[in-house]
Amino acid sequence: MHALESPDRQRGFSLIELLIVVAIIGTLAAIALPNFFESKQAAHNASAISSLRLIHSAETSYRVSNAQFGDLTALGNAGLLSSQQFAGGQHSNYTFVIQPATLSDTFYEVTATPNVAPWCYYYMNASGVIRSNMGSAADASSPPINY
Repeated sequence: MHALESPDRQRGFSLIELLIVVAIIGTLAAIALPNFFESKQAAHNASAISSLRLIHSAETSYRVSNAQFGDLTALGNAGLLSSQQFAGGQHSNYTFVIQPATLSDTFYEVTATPNVAPWCYYYMNASGVIRSNMGSAADASSPPINY
C-alpha cells in the first residue's frame, strides 16, 4: 500500500457515476438519432429525384434513336442507364416503374415509390416535370418539386 492511499478508498467508478454517464449518452442519442434519420431520408429523396432526371435524359436519347420512348429494360439495354440496379427498377430505396400502357412515340410516365414509408412519392412524364406527394402515390395533378 502506498503512503498516500487511505485503506478504505477503493478504485473504480461508483454506481451513481456510471448512471450519470449512461444518462448523458442516452440524451445525446435521443437528440442525434432523429436528425440522422431525417438526413438519411433527405439523401434518398435527392437520389430519387436525380434518378428521375437520369431516366428523363435516357428517355430523350432513346426516343431520338428509336422514334419512341422505352421501358427501363430497353433503356438499360441501349446503355443509357449506367446503374445495373435500374434493370430491376430498384435504386436508393425507391422502386421506379415506367408505365407500359403510357409508352408511345410522344409520351411516357414514370413513378418512384419508396420502399420504406412514409417517404415522398414521385411522378414524372415526358414533360420532364417531377411531381411529388407525401404519403401516397404522386400523379400528374401532384405539385411539382421546387428544385
